[in-house]
Amino acid sequence: MTSMLGVVLTAVFLAAVAPAPAAPERLHPCGHEATGTARLHTGPATARPSLGLLRAGDDLTVLRASGDWYRVRLDRRSRSGLRADTEGWTAQQHVRPRDCPRPNG
Repeated sequence: MTSMLGVVLTAVFLAAVAPAPAAPERLHPCGHEATGTARLHTGPATARPSLGLLRAGDDLTVLRASGDWYRVRLDRRSRSGLRADTEGWTAQQHVRPRDCPRPNG
């Protein structure tokens, strides 16, 4: 019983002090967009099933990165018909930060 308590306390401590996973691209002030036609996959590999297609200009939120892949969420309905809030994986080369509008004046 004592050793089990030690394991639990160690796990709780490590969870408390471990840094949160980084997602530096997620906070781009104007969001992200698809650069062209690309498949949205269920996991970070072309061998994973496809959920459908992203089209150039589709609005995305980058949730996290894994290798050369981004987990993204569609901010609104895709030009190919994927529903808003659909989440999946696409290669980083198919995603870019959206240009911010210039302030008037």
